[in-house]
Amino acid sequence: MKLWYYISNLGAKSTDSSSYLRKIHLINRMCFIITINSFLFVPILYIIGNHYYSGILFLFSILCCVYYLLNKKGFFLPSLYFILSITLVTVFWGSLEVPNGGVEFFLIPLSLVPFIVVEQKKICISFVVISITAFILSHFLKTTYQPHTIVSTFYTQLYYLIVLTAIFTICATLIFQFKITNTKYENIINEQKLIVEEKNKEVEEKNKDITASISYARRIQQAKLPKKEEIYSSLPNSFVLFKPKDIVSGDFYYFHKDNSSIFIASADCTGHGVPGAFMSMIGSEKLDDALANSTDTSEILSYLNRGIKSSLKQSDSSESTRDGMDIALCSIDTDSLIVKYAGANRPLWIIRNGQTAVEEIKATKKAIGGFTEDSQRYDTHEIKLQSGDSFYISTDGYADTFSGADNKKLTTKKFREILLAIQNKSMADQEVHLDNFIENWKAGTEQVDDILVIGVRL
Repeated sequence: MKLWYYISNLGAKSTDSSSYLRKIHLINRMCFIITINSFLFVPILYIIGNHYYSGILFLFSILCCVYYLLNKKGFFLPSLYFILSITLVTVFWGSLEVPNGGVEFFLIPLSLVPFIVVEQKKICISFVVISITAFILSHFLKTTYQPHTIVSTFYTQLYYLIVLTAIFTICATLIFQFKITNTKYENIINEQKLIVEEKNKEVEEKNKDITASISYARRIQQAKLPKKEEIYSSLPNSFVLFKPKDIVSGDFYYFHKDNSSIFIASADCTGHGVPGAFMSMIGSEKLDDALANSTDTSEILSYLNRGIKSSLKQSDSSESTRDGMDIALCSIDTDSLIVKYAGANRPLWIIRNGQTAVEEIKATKKAIGGFTEDSQRYDTHEIKLQSGDSFYISTDGYADTFSGADNKKLTTKKFREILLAIQNKSMADQEVHLDNFIENWKAGTEQVDDILVIGVRL
């Protein structure tokens, strides 16, 4: 049994797949059975007087050992093709040397062996064609080929019975081994399936817990965001299009109203999902702190920058976090129609009533937090607007959305063209149009970033 186990596992590795191990085990056992049978036929042929073919069969038995050497070195397929080739040649030769001995019938089970282990159907069919050709050719050549040894009719018939018995025994043994091996690996596969199913259940349960936890976090994040009704009450001709990529968002909008001004902002924090949501919560809190200290948009962003860096303990150290945000902040005086704007990497777009161009007020090219110095100042721009003029602030998510049709980004240029094209619509209708457009643009593809667009018409 130890020898059987050793032979079966020649060339097998612990890293091999179950299906590959099954093939190795089946072929190793088949070759072992063929080798033993060929050794047993050597003395039988010698006894009946066919010394020539008994020598050939002995040489074949020795060559079978080359298969095991090649297989042990990891050359499974070359060793398989080698053993099949020399077996076919030996059987064909034997059918000529022992005519009417039934040796050619060995070609039948031999032709089917590649189908067990070789995945390339062309190779399998080619070997079947070669085997059938050898079988037919042996019958034609028997009439012209002169065997090296003439065996009596009695011994020939006896040999014929022995050959048929051997073929039947080999086939029965191989079928039995095939069944045992298949059953063994079916059990292994079933066990692996059960393990995978259990693991999948665990993953599903964990995903449910994580999703439930994040969904609850969304409720907290939404509670921190300004109510849209409050914004629309103070700015009737406005909209806030907010489309998180995940359950929670790294983008957030901010709104604050005091006696003289209305403050509104769109912010894009580092990342999206859970990390971005943490940053958005910190950013919202720090904006509250900044507005408590100043009403100047430039100073508010400077306070925000220092607050973020302090909260995240950011320094020049290489181990320090580099998280931060881009933001556009506007202070609106609805009586005088004056907008004061300051931005960190996010611009302000103005479309004046009746005009066909987008006026861009550029932001300071420094983020909030991260590598930005504590002393960083952000430029404030004061813009006088007229009744019917509109302005827009946004994060980069809308312009960076990929098309489902050609996998191209929408781009900032296209976004501006869309805004110009919908100036005849009310702000509420603009929100609906922008939402529908981006959904059709995505065409079912995954959203790559959070989307936030704020529009205000004075």
